[in-house]
Amino acid sequence: MVAPGRNGVEDSPSASSSSSHMVTNHVSSSLAASTAGGPTSSPLRSLSSASGGLYVSAPGKIILFGEHAVVYGRTAIAGSIDLRTYVSLFTSADGRIYLSLPDLCVEKTWMLKDLLKTIALNPDLSTDVPNDDSPPSLELIVPIARKLSGSSEDSSGVQHLAILAFWYLLIGVVQRKRFRDQQNGDGDGTTTDGSDPPTNNGNTSQLEDPITKSVFWDLLAVKVTVRFKLPPCVGLGSSGAFCVCITTALLQTAGLIPPPSIPADEEGSLTWDDAHLDMIRKWSAAAESLIHGRASGLDAAVCTYGGVASYKPGRPIENLRNIPNLKVILVNSKVERNTTRMVQTVKERMKRSPFIVENILNTIDSISQEVASILQKADENGGVVENGGRSATLTPAFMTEMDHTNLQDLCRMNNSMLVALGVGHPKVDQICTLLARYGIHPKMTGAGGGGSVFAFLKPDTPSTIIGMIKDELAKLEYDMWQPQLGGPGVMLHPNKPEVFIAADRIHAGPVSSRSTTPAGSHQSTPAVRHKK
Repeated sequence: MVAPGRNGVEDSPSASSSSSHMVTNHVSSSLAASTAGGPTSSPLRSLSSASGGLYVSAPGKIILFGEHAVVYGRTAIAGSIDLRTYVSLFTSADGRIYLSLPDLCVEKTWMLKDLLKTIALNPDLSTDVPNDDSPPSLELIVPIARKLSGSSEDSSGVQHLAILAFWYLLIGVVQRKRFRDQQNGDGDGTTTDGSDPPTNNGNTSQLEDPITKSVFWDLLAVKVTVRFKLPPCVGLGSSGAFCVCITTALLQTAGLIPPPSIPADEEGSLTWDDAHLDMIRKWSAAAESLIHGRASGLDAAVCTYGGVASYKPGRPIENLRNIPNLKVILVNSKVERNTTRMVQTVKERMKRSPFIVENILNTIDSISQEVASILQKADENGGVVENGGRSATLTPAFMTEMDHTNLQDLCRMNNSMLVALGVGHPKVDQICTLLARYGIHPKMTGAGGGGSVFAFLKPDTPSTIIGMIKDELAKLEYDMWQPQLGGPGVMLHPNKPEVFIAADRIHAGPVSSRSTTPAGSHQSTPAVRHKK
């Protein structure tokens, strides 16, 4: 038995072969007893990639117009970018829960039995359950998630918050799964030997019924690895994409959403229908609020649906149709911004000067609405983004020279409004000044205070000019990308994504002498081994 490290998290997990064998046999028997292909059947049994496991990805996003104003009820326009976040999920064969975020230097392992005991001793988890696709109660779940993850209320680092969001979703999925199974009559509340379960005072009583044990062992004993193709904390939706990926992988694994059926790209990846994407969006937005505090939900929506969307609080998110194939550049200032702090900055300015700030927000709202009218072209121009942006098929619509000029002017105006709200940064000003010399007028995207800057490019912008811009930015130690804008949202991959294959090549080298075993290298049970 391995002694837990600080915060109740094991620092050097190891498992005996007999323990792994026992868990594997338990899972195998659970599989044989389950109904294959049913709505509550785990996709780790019926839907896995050719490589084994479950692979999900979600795009990053850039807020094109309307950041901060959207928090106060105004319109915002945002689009997905193909700098994606990837999650792999395998079942674990040793009764442990693994979370690996190598890009954030996070490698955590928890004992499943500790989770089971905690859940059994919280009867509210069996009664306070939404009877629809609403996300779990933050008030109920978060304190439990803090206890299990070892995160205190004053833990505010991105690593701690990512772990907290993971645990919130994990507990919420199990709570909903148990509730639905009980509603469907799949569990009778008895122990495996047919006797009545003991009360809560008798340790882990509620976990002894067969369906609960099946759910917990098959769902909770998981190994989750997250890889980012976009840098965190620079306003590109890494938190939203993380929450969308984790939500989707866990909901799919628990059978709370069905297997996807809608083509998402040319490589055979699939996405879900609108109803189930909406459930993913709602749960992801709740989880993201643990990372960013008061959030509009726009990040979670764009990372879920993809495409380019217009959003106003209180109204359904509108995916813009017939958008042109926009060419953008994206520059990372390498100044990590804190969304919560920037939102607080605007809030304080609103308290001091409400009339002025309200007018600034109204101006931003007008800019966003004008942008929407420019981007959403009439049908005769062609260029439909199929399936609300979830298909990668994009036929460019026509955009006039005047349209491009207007977008440049609107970027400049919106950026000035954000500076007036107090969320600018000298590094962002430097990038804007550099691009303006080439006749390009960018704006900050996201919360501000650093982060990233984007700009529209004319389709005929010479590659030599783009190269010169990139060289100048590199001399100032800024990163530049030219991502696809408006591509597909969350999707399930049929094969192991390259980001994991590349990581495997690195791990194939000399074995590290660290005492902590990375979750990405620990033994797991691939999904295909469960198939009968």
